[in-house]
Amino acid sequence: MSTVHNSAPRGSISKLVIVTGDPCRCKRFAEAYLQEPKLLSSVRNVYCYSGKYKGVEVTLMAHGMGMGSMGIYSYELFSPEIYDADIVIRLGSCGGMTSKVNLGDLVLVESIHSNSTYGELLGINPKEDIQVDHSLLNIVKKVSGNLDISVKPVKNFSTDNFYSNYSLGEMARKTGCDTVEMESYALAINAIYHKKKYLTILTVSDVEASPELEKREMTSQEREEGLGKMALLGLETLIEYSKSI
Repeated sequence: MSTVHNSAPRGSISKLVIVTGDPCRCKRFAEAYLQEPKLLSSVRNVYCYSGKYKGVEVTLMAHGMGMGSMGIYSYELFSPEIYDADIVIRLGSCGGMTSKVNLGDLVLVESIHSNSTYGELLGINPKEDIQVDHSLLNIVKKVSGNLDISVKPVKNFSTDNFYSNYSLGEMARKTGCDTVEMESYALAINAIYHKKKYLTILTVSDVEASPELEKREMTSQEREEGLGKMALLGLETLIEYSKSI
């Protein structure tokens, strides 16, 4: 069935899904990488496409910004009563908070720390950081090696706050995390709730200021080049994962 947020008919969304925050990015990825992409939904201009990549049916969908938006779309994607996706991979951007990561790096989220209460009403309120499935992480590492794409493992802070009283460096010391973004925790909670699979692969789009440098952000050209590698890594990871199901 479709929902008030997504007009895609039940059965039209693949078991293999990639989500991006930005609807325009979703549209670009679908047009660039999918064979005969079909627009399934554009409710609220949140695009959802399905098509084939290397002969395998995949879905690309936008999820908007923040836990609430990711929470709605990923819940509906995972829910067996709605779209019943097996795996959802988030491809997005993040802030770099430690010297471990540099501007433009691709990072693979291995554990998630959060200040969000998103999971409480689903009966999921982890006391410890969420650890991502090692078998899935190993698939990404294998694929990145085959593609000769460098990807760094990180601990990620997934927060409800874009604006705060803390600098990136202060948040790193407070949380023990390398990167920060606003959606991976809600994705993980929904996957855990529905007993499904998830991954988060991010591009570092801005980094903490140092005594020698002002805070730096990627240019539009750098973002496009880096995001292309991220899209390729995400799609190839889905292909590799599909061999095991």
